[in-house]
Amino acid sequence: MTDHYSDFEELRPLGESTHVPDDGHSGRGNTERAERKRKEGLGSYPNRTRSARSECSSCGASIPANRTKCRFCLSNHLDGTTDDSRTPDTEWTLLHIVHLLVEASTFYAAVAKGAAAARLLTKADRDPAVDDCQLIYDLDAEPAAQLVNKWPSLPEAVRVTSESGERLLTAARERTGQAESAQSRYEGAHTTFLYNEGGHDVSEESRLTGLLERAESDVWLVPAIALQRSFDDEHSESRQPDVPSKARVECRKCGRMTEHQFQEFESLPADEWSGQPMWECQVCQSPRHGPTPQ
Repeated sequence: MTDHYSDFEELRPLGESTHVPDDGHSGRGNTERAERKRKEGLGSYPNRTRSARSECSSCGASIPANRTKCRFCLSNHLDGTTDDSRTPDTEWTLLHIVHLLVEASTFYAAVAKGAAAARLLTKADRDPAVDDCQLIYDLDAEPAAQLVNKWPSLPEAVRVTSESGERLLTAARERTGQAESAQSRYEGAHTTFLYNEGGHDVSEESRLTGLLERAESDVWLVPAIALQRSFDDEHSESRQPDVPSKARVECRKCGRMTEHQFQEFESLPADEWSGQPMWECQVCQSPRHGPTPQ
């Protein structure tokens, strides 16, 4: 498990169970504080060339310069999604917002069914790219602006027949069509934004139409964030250090281009197969033969 102490430390108010002394509560340092303020008043003018804002290292949201991540990413212990930003202690990477389609008669029934669908979505036989799914309803902090701004709205749950629900469903449909372009698939992008109550993808328009037509109750959209577990480099003993260790190869189980890790050259009695390079999908861990590292 990742050590989340640094995130908790950054979220904790100064003086609350920290190693930094609070002179205001200790009764000491009043003189020191007055002297410090006097010196600041004399010569410590703000550096106007220095930016007071920075970017969240996870989602890119605008944050104060003394922060490393926004409150949303700190609360949920999220890290960046790029390969270059992965570190050995990274646990989760953020894919994007997904929407769970459920039948329910009330808001809370929709949230409950959405939570069940989110759990089913993470099963191995559903979407292998999604390792965890958290409802917007269950988050401890407001979603980052970079996530919210990509959608017309991001409610905790909404009927698809409502005005905001229609806009949100239309946006999800359009985003699915755009993401499933040949270029996106080649780049290994995750292109699924809609799932049903069983955690299965609803990426085809015919499946979505059938789901809406067969519904016996109101259909709701329950937004959630899809997370993917970050994998550390493993099996280092079986890899050759002088060859590239990663490549994007089409995974037959995932059905798309994903990052694969070179494992070893296969050793078999059959001469025609011996020496074949073996690669492992970093999304679903399925092995396959791949290109020869050079």
